[in-house]
Amino acid sequence: MRILVSNDDGIFAEGILALIRAVADLGEIVVVAPDQQGSASSHGISLHRRLVPKPVDLQIQNVEAWSFSGTPVDCVKFGVTQFGEQHPFDLMLSGINEGRNLATDVLYSGTIAAAGEAALQGIPALAVSLDGPPFPFDEAAQVVRKMVDRLQFKTLDADTFLSVNIPAESVDGPWVVTRIGAEGYRDRFIRHTDDDGQAYYRYVGDVVRNIEDDDSDITVVNKGCISITPLRYRFTNEPAMDTLKTWF
Repeated sequence: MRILVSNDDGIFAEGILALIRAVADLGEIVVVAPDQQGSASSHGISLHRRLVPKPVDLQIQNVEAWSFSGTPVDCVKFGVTQFGEQHPFDLMLSGINEGRNLATDVLYSGTIAAAGEAALQGIPALAVSLDGPPFPFDEAAQVVRKMVDRLQFKTLDADTFLSVNIPAESVDGPWVVTRIGAEGYRDRFIRHTDDDGQAYYRYVGDVVRNIEDDDSDITVVNKGCISITPLRYRFTNEPAMDTLKTWF
C-alpha cells in the first residue's frame, strides 16, 4: 500500500508525526508537507514563487519525507507528480490538524484542501482534524488507523473525500456520518501599530452560533462523537439552473 501524507500545520507538527507513526507499517509512506505553518490557505496554489523541496529524516521506518515551500495543495500536487506517476498512491491522509474543521471551516482549511486535491486526482483521501485543546494526537492517530483499516477495501466516488473531526475529550467515541453544519463567523479586524508607527490589522472571527440539525458535524462533535463527513467539489446549484433559464 502506498500512502501520501500532508497537512497544513507544517512537516514537524505533532499531529502529522503522530499520524505517520500510526500508519507507517501499512506500506510505503511518502510525506510532502509545508515547511512552515499554512493554516487557512484553502485551495491556494503558488504560481509566482519558487517552490523548494528538501528531504527530511523523520527517523520512521518505511517513510520518505520532504518539506516543501508551498501551500498544502502545492504539496499534494508535487507529491502526486513526483512520486505517484509510476506507482500511484492508494490513499492520501491530511492532518492531523490542530483544531477542528467543521461547518464553514471547510472553505478555508488547508487540511481539507489537501485531501480535496488528492480526491480531484482520483486518490481516496481523508482530512483529519482534532477538536481541542487538549490535543491527544497519538490517540487520535489510532482512530485514523482503524478507519484506514476499515476503508482499505471500500470505494468512494471518484471526487469524494472524507472530513473527519475527532473531539479531544472522547477520541474513543462512536463514529457518526454527518453533513456540514451552518456555523460561520462574524468578521472583525483589530488595528495595531508597529514600532515605526505603521498601522496594521489582524483578523478575528467570532463564531456565530446557529441551530444545527441532529446530523450536522457541529452537533455530533459537540455530543462527543467522531464526525465523518463526505465532501466533494461540485459547486453547481442544480435547482437554481432552472430559475436562471427563465431569466436568460
